[in-house]
Amino acid sequence: MLVNVLDFFKNLPAKLCGTCGEEMVEQHDCYTNKCDKCNSL
Repeated sequence: MLVNVLDFFKNLPAKLCGTCGEEMVEQHDCYTNKCDKCNSL
């Protein structure tokens, strides 16, 4: 069964920072894996 493309993107889990594990306020397809706080360290 095929999934609707919009439903697929709506159901993606929140992206987490690779360093501290905090939820990032970014689009899920963004390439960075660090939040602003950890990126500035």
